[in-house]
This record gives sequence, C-alpha cells and structure tokens, in this order.
Amino acid sequence: MLVRRFRFIADSGVIIRSVTISAVAIALCIYAMAIQADRGTFLLLSAAILLIAGSTTLQVGRAVRQLQRKHDELREASLQAERHYFKVLRRIMAAVEAREQYTRGRSKRIGFLAKRIAEQIGLEAQQCHSLYLAGQVHDIGLLAVPEYILNKPSRLGNAEFRTVQRHAETSYRLLKPLTSLSDILPAVRYHHERMNGTGYPHGLKGEQIPLSARVIAVVDAYDAMTHDRPYRAAVPPIEAINELRRCSPAGYDPQCVAALEEVMHMRNLREAHSSAKMPQKIVAKAS
Repeated sequence: MLVRRFRFIADSGVIIRSVTISAVAIALCIYAMAIQADRGTFLLLSAAILLIAGSTTLQVGRAVRQLQRKHDELREASLQAERHYFKVLRRIMAAVEAREQYTRGRSKRIGFLAKRIAEQIGLEAQQCHSLYLAGQVHDIGLLAVPEYILNKPSRLGNAEFRTVQRHAETSYRLLKPLTSLSDILPAVRYHHERMNGTGYPHGLKGEQIPLSARVIAVVDAYDAMTHDRPYRAAVPPIEAINELRRCSPAGYDPQCVAALEEVMHMRNLREAHSSAKMPQKIVAKAS
C-alpha cells in the first residue's frame, strides 16, 4: 500500500511540475511583453505562450492517462484478489458443512432459493446475483462458534445462545473488506432480525430490515426446518411453509414467504412434469 502511495505521488508530481514550469514561463513571457513595445517581440512572445500552453496540455493529458491506466490496473488486481478471497471462503464453508450430514450443501441451497425468491419478487438481475452470493456465505461467522454448541442435541443455555448470536456480526466483519461485495453485507448482517423487532443483532423491525436480509431470513428458516438437526427431525416442505406463514408478519416478511411458496410450487410442478407423475408432496399455492 505504501509503495502504491509513493507511486501515485510521483505520477502526480509529473503533472504538478509541468503546470508549474509552464506557469512560470508564461509569467515571464507576459512580463517581457509588458516591458517591450516592439510589435515583432510581442508576436514572438505570444507564439511562445501558445507553444508553452500547448506543450503543457499534452504533458498533463499524457500523465492523466497514465494515472488512469494504473488506477484501472490496481482496481482490476484488487477485484481479482477479492474474488479469490470469496472463493476461498465458499470452499471453507463447503468443507465445514460436508463434515455433518444435516449441514451438507446448506449454503448452496440457501443461495439458490434466495436468488429464486429475488427473481419472483421482481428484483433486478444484479440484486438477484448478490442474494445468490449472500446466501452462500451468510453463516461464515459460525466458524467461530464451538462445534459442541452447534451440534448440541438439547436446548442451548443463555451463554451458548449469545455465542451463536454473535455469528452474524462475525460474518459481517469477515466480508466487510470485500468492497466489490458491499451490497451483500446487509443481508449477511441482518438475516436474523425479525419483523416485530425481536431479532438480533440490533433489534431492527419492519422496513428497517433490508429486503435482502428478509429474503435470507425466510430461506434460512425454511432450509433449517426441512433438514434434520441434532435436536429434531426434518419436517415436510408444506409444514415448513405453513409455519413460516403462521410466523408472518410478526417474524417474517409475508411477501418473501409468499414468493418462497410460489417458487417451491413451480419447482415441484416442473419435477412432476419431468417425471410424468405427481410427487408425493407438492406445496400448494396460498389460498
């Protein structure tokens, strides 16, 4: 970083030096013109001023283009480093989740469903992609939670629950350096907030909670309910969605729950069509 700063100062010095020299030269020419009454000298000095100004413009333009090119190169290198860092985080999440049957593939599932919900409620393509990424790393902070707490087969104690609650802020801090992914940070940080203000980490309520976080909250809860946990067995999709509906709008955004229901309905219909038979459990549309 220090080397880059020195380089920037050196490149900026080219512009400053060129402008300073040109300004001094032009000032001298103007002074000479003021004390000379000769027309020929006046024309000669005027031509000199134009040449100096033109030369300065070319030098400054060249230096600005060099600075812009270096800025673009540094930005691209920074983006590549961030993409690599993000890939490493995703691989770490996948490796950790693969250790337990009930968490295997969880991040990918949440990313996929979050994107589909975003599409269903009409978000722009970039926002949909951001939710896809957010879903895959939103729980990266759980790496800081002891494994015995995550796999505890009974109810968590108060201290243990507070430890788990800190994972949202931990996830946020781990991802905050990725400036290119700043738009996913609200979803990561606030996906455990609840519509009535009883969530964490900041007790936000209603529209205070970013829409992206409300989407992740619904998908996170749905995936947790429909897959086995150390303390309980999975429930069918229809029961999970009914529970989300029951907890709306106090806990979850009804719009996001309805979008999930629609996505799961369409997904099951496609599966039924491709297999030429109706699946045993189809999530019905909201009546």
